[in-house]
Order: sequence, then C-alpha cells, then structure tokens
Amino acid sequence: MLKIGAKIQHFFELCKIYTFLGNNCTYICAKSSNFAALFENRLTQIDVFMKKILSLLMIGSMSILTMSAIKVHTIGDSTMDDYPTNVDKRGWGMYLGSFFDSQYVTVNNAAHSGRDTRTFYQDDWSTVKNQMNAGDYLIIQFAHNDEGMVTHGLDMLEYRAYCQAHGIEEPAATEKRGTNPQTTYRDMLRTYIDEARAKNVTPILVGPICRAYFSGNDISRSGQHDLGDNFWKIENDELLQNQSVPANNLSMSYVEAMRIVAQEKNVTFINMTEGTRQIYTSFGPSQCLSQLFCAGDKTHTNAMGANLIARAVADSLKRVGILSQYISIPTETSANPSSISIGETYSGVAQNREFLLTGFGLNPESGSLTIEASGELTISLDKENYVSSATVNYTGGTLFQNVQVRAIYTSEGTKNDHITVKSGNTVIVDVPVTAQVISLDGGSEISATWPLNALPTFPLAATCTGPVSGSMTLSNMCASDYSKNDFVYDGSEDRVTMVRFHNGTAKTAWPAGEIDENAERYMEFTLTAPSTMEVRVTKIMLDLASHSTSVMACHIRTAVDEQFSNTELIYENTALPSNTSSAPATIAQLELTPTITIPAGETLHMRILPWHNLNEAKSGKYICVKNVVIQGMAFEPGGEPGTGIDNTEAGVKAVKFFENGQLMIEKNGVIYNAQGTIVK
Repeated sequence: MLKIGAKIQHFFELCKIYTFLGNNCTYICAKSSNFAALFENRLTQIDVFMKKILSLLMIGSMSILTMSAIKVHTIGDSTMDDYPTNVDKRGWGMYLGSFFDSQYVTVNNAAHSGRDTRTFYQDDWSTVKNQMNAGDYLIIQFAHNDEGMVTHGLDMLEYRAYCQAHGIEEPAATEKRGTNPQTTYRDMLRTYIDEARAKNVTPILVGPICRAYFSGNDISRSGQHDLGDNFWKIENDELLQNQSVPANNLSMSYVEAMRIVAQEKNVTFINMTEGTRQIYTSFGPSQCLSQLFCAGDKTHTNAMGANLIARAVADSLKRVGILSQYISIPTETSANPSSISIGETYSGVAQNREFLLTGFGLNPESGSLTIEASGELTISLDKENYVSSATVNYTGGTLFQNVQVRAIYTSEGTKNDHITVKSGNTVIVDVPVTAQVISLDGGSEISATWPLNALPTFPLAATCTGPVSGSMTLSNMCASDYSKNDFVYDGSEDRVTMVRFHNGTAKTAWPAGEIDENAERYMEFTLTAPSTMEVRVTKIMLDLASHSTSVMACHIRTAVDEQFSNTELIYENTALPSNTSSAPATIAQLELTPTITIPAGETLHMRILPWHNLNEAKSGKYICVKNVVIQGMAFEPGGEPGTGIDNTEAGVKAVKFFENGQLMIEKNGVIYNAQGTIVK
C-alpha cells in the first residue's frame, strides 16, 4: 500500500511539472539547461505512470488519492507558536495551514516559545523528527532567542566558560539561550538541515520576522536581527562589551548567517525579515504597533499581524515553486482557518476556538456582514458576549475581524455544525465546525487539590478524591509565604504561597530582558491515573497573582509524557494582577477546560513557567499561586464500569462511588465492584 501511495504522489509531482511546462515555460527553462529533453522525458514518464495509476484505480485504490500525504513541520520560537484563546498573541505558524489545500497538505506547528536553535534541539527536536516522514517539508525560523537574554550575540556556553575561568558570577544554570551568528547558530541550522534530509524531508530556511523597532519610518538594525551596533565578544581572553561594526559589516547579522547556510547547503531561503520589514513600514510606526502587535509588545503579533505574515510566507513558497499547486492565497472574504476541528471533547464542557475573518479589495468598500452560528455553537466579537448571530462592519475595502467560537455540547456523538458569513442573504463564507463528543455518563468524579496555605516538605502530595494521586514540585525556584521572611528551596519547602526564581540555594534576582518562558524554571503539578482506569480531565482551576510587581508573566503548559516534549499551551498572562500587602488584593481566578485524557497508569504534567518581563534584574518579586484543583472523571478503559450488572430493570439507576480507592456501584441496595461482582 505504501508503494502504491508513493507512485500516486510521484504521479501528482509529474502532473505538477507538466502544468508548469504548459503555463510557465520561462520558469522551467531557468531550471533546466535542456528544456526540450526534459519536456519529452516528463511526458513519457507521465504516460507510463498514467497507465500504472489507471491500473491501480481499477483494483479499488481510489481512496488513496484523497489521503493527506504531505506534512509541513514548522519549528521556531514564540513568534510562530500556538497560543490559547485567552490572549491576543498569535504566532504566524498558527495560520500557515489555512493557505494549503488540507486534502493534500497539513501543517504541524511545532514552534515553541522561548527556544533558540540549541535549546529547541535539546528539548523539542526529537519529538518533531519522529513525526516527520519522507516527502515532508521542514520550515525553520530562529534568531529572536539566539541573540541571547544577557549575552548580546556571544554564545552562552562560551560566556559561561569565561565566567568560570575568571571567577565571575555567571548566569543562572537555567539560562541556556544565546548563540553566536558566526558559529553555533550556523552549526545548529546545518544540523537541522542534515537530520531532516537524512529522513528525506525538504528543509526550508525562513528569515526571522522583524521586531517592530522603528528608527524613523524604517526598522532599526537590531529590529532586523543584526546586532552590529551593540554586541559582546571574547578576544584574547578578554570580554569586550558594547562593541560595534559598520552598517555594511554583516558579521553579527543572524539573517545573513542564515542566508549563508542556505547557500552553502543549497536550501531554499525565504527572507521574511525583509518581507516583514516591508509589511511594517507600509503601515508606519503607529499603525503597525496598534494594528499588528500585542499591546505594549514589539515582538509578538496579534491575529492580524500573524495572518499577514503567514500569508506572505505562503505566497513566497508559491512564488519559488514549493508546494505551489496546493497553495491558495484568497483575495476576497475568507476565514482562517477555513474549518474548525474541535476533535474530542466532553459533553457539557465548553470548548473555545476562533477564526480570523479577512477581506481584501472588497466591493463595496464599506459595508457590513452577518455572522451566524448553528447548532450548539455561539460566537463573540469581544471575547465576552456570546450570541448566535452578530454583525461586523468594515471600511476601506479591507476586513480583519477575530471571531471567537464557543461550543457546549449536551449529547455525545459526531457533531457537524457551521459558522456562516452572509452579505445580505448570500452566504459568502462557510466555516464547518466538527467535534467528536464523548459522554461523561458512567464515570466517577476524581480531583486533586493543592490549597498551598500550610504545606509539608516537598514533593507535596495532593488531597485527592477517587483512586488518583498527585504531587507538586519546584524546579529552580524557591518559595515563601506572606507572613514570614522564610525562604525554602527545591526539596525542602514547608510553606508555599509565593514562588520565585533562585540559583542554587540563594535568593536570586529575576534576570533582565526575559520576554518568554525558561524551560528549566517551573512549578509542576502531576495527576496520575490508576493502573486500571483512564481519567478524563474536565477542569483546571487555580488562583494566580504577583507580589510587588506588575510585569510578572507566566505560561501554563500540559503534557502526558515524562519528557514533557509534546506540550499544549493552555494559558498565558504577561501582566498578572499585582499586590504589595500581606495577601493578594487582586487575583486571576482561572477556570480552564482543556480536553485531556490520561491513559491508565500514566501521568498528566502541568507546569507553570514564570518570568519577569523587565529589562533590568529585579529582586523581591514573586508569582503567587493558590487553590490549584484538577478535576475529571475516571472510566474503566475499553468499556463502562459495572457492565456485569443487570440493567434490564427500567427506571432503576446505578450509582457509582469510590470506597478505599476502588470504584463501587450501588443498585437496589446491592453494592457491586467495577467488574459487576456483588461485594455486599
């Protein structure tokens, strides 16, 4: 079957070449020194393969033609990453897939906040590589974190060795980011390319998107990832800071380093640094920041900015002939994504999704559109008020509207609903919304709770309901409470209401210049399912605040694997509510509803990864965490509990409960175990 699929894929590639020969002879001539020979050879191959394919189709292989055979994997940093709907931040990798025909190409956005080329390789690359198959594509975009949080273009490992050799206090062991554009950065790009090619995957280098650092009406040198105006280096065993080179010297440009590697390795290079510079300057400083970026942020884009960048990347791929037959760049009203797959969800549990409604060159230039939701869907244009129908206005022939979609299903089964966009009575956009709803009937409630108000030595066991277990640990953090000036560390905490960064066994200032998570610094809460039952998590609740600061930020990520490699970002906040009193004056009371199934005997890991978003080191700042609760339902794997119980009597309901950690069922005064055997 795999061989048949490969032949069909080859057939489509040959058809692509044939189409290009007919429609764009200039392009083909530029790629071949013997156009006539190539043309004749390809026609012959197409004829041979046509006969083979027709033969295959005769034996019932038509379904293979509709398989999604190609994946585009994207790796990079926070400017590409996926984000939850509770924030405005969006990475361009979230939108790239909507410009491909999903029947043939899908996008696996594996970008991860806070990563540079080296830390992504250490923490995430093996997972991505295992997901890649021959014939796939790999898009690589790094530089934002390679510039270093503290080293300004000097490789972190080189700087750390220098500090050790000269008795200088070195950065915290958790800080690993920072590569030099002439050495490590290039080497890591080469490594990704070589390992992708070893799997017959095609690598593509994409220049890092600009930061919106305007100098007049243009993007500054540093905004284009060239540190030539201010960088560090070690020369003759001496650390030299605040170094500079002329503007025509590109030795500290990460974009130039990427271009050189692309040329050296014969890899396609798409210069989105220049592409985004043109996008940003076309808006101008004020409009660029207000329309394309998150408030107060010159690095991370909102939905409109991310969509425009993804559109530009797709258009660039199309222009250089990569997967071009599968790429469509809409010029009128469209939705991105064009369809929403909620996947598995639970009945009665709200699920939030979104799409971006865009329009270019609309006629008339000003008007309104009606958005309608069917079934058990509702929509919101402001993330607060959810309705079944809403009106969006546009002017200037251009439309950008983020639409939130909420689904709360009351019954199990496959759901096929729609969000329609109408101009008058005419449907101009249809967004299918599908879900597979799982009933929570027949399960028994479980929970794990950490009040975080009077705590024993770590690891801290959770107070649990049902046959589950949970614990809390810290990694490279210390803890205290509001009423005492006691600070305790990993492995020796006795009370925790405030948590902060530490280095070794001493209180340590939050590092300067952090704009994203550090993978080595976190609070971790775990929930382990019993060996005989799976757990479906329905709700995660916790209280968050900060102490003595207004720029404490955090991510909350989950994963059901010990390596914590295939994670889902379920929450972000870059300005937690602040207080300076003995108790939080304001808190963020979270109620999150991810869909997570924990297989029998396995463990859910939930990490809170904090950072202090300021350009100078700061002490005495804390993230405050209390009242953490993970709730869910436990089920017997592969079947409903108590299937051995006689359920023929109408109107008599079996009641499930836990006793001494075991699932029990009561019916008509008789107590059964999960297998249906009478126990009392």
